[in-house]
Amino acid sequence: MSLRDQFVPDLDRIFMNLGEFATMREFRISDGHGGFKLFNAPVVWDKDAVRQQPIVTVHGVYMGDVRCYIEHKYLPRAPVAGELIYSPANQPWEVLDCTDAESLYELSLAAYRSQPAQYGAN
Repeated sequence: MSLRDQFVPDLDRIFMNLGEFATMREFRISDGHGGFKLFNAPVVWDKDAVRQQPIVTVHGVYMGDVRCYIEHKYLPRAPVAGELIYSPANQPWEVLDCTDAESLYELSLAAYRSQPAQYGAN
């Protein structure tokens, strides 16, 4: 069995396991038709990962506020830089970068102020 074949079961059993690394978060994303899709998904929400990148620690370059690992099956397509994802549903996060890593997306996100008055209107 190759390393790649071993990775997918470990992804579900360990990395995306709610008892291990993952947490359940609420998300709101554009449905592409002027509306929004609201859903809950197990994700790894890592605020320390962005601070540990070599370019950040050596040069102090801003690479976002959080790294989010989410499985492909929860998103209709790969998010693009500049797109807003809400989590929880009224907290906007701008996608700075999206990497397709096997069966999940690795998102670098930048936080914006919560907009509870705008919930459902934007």
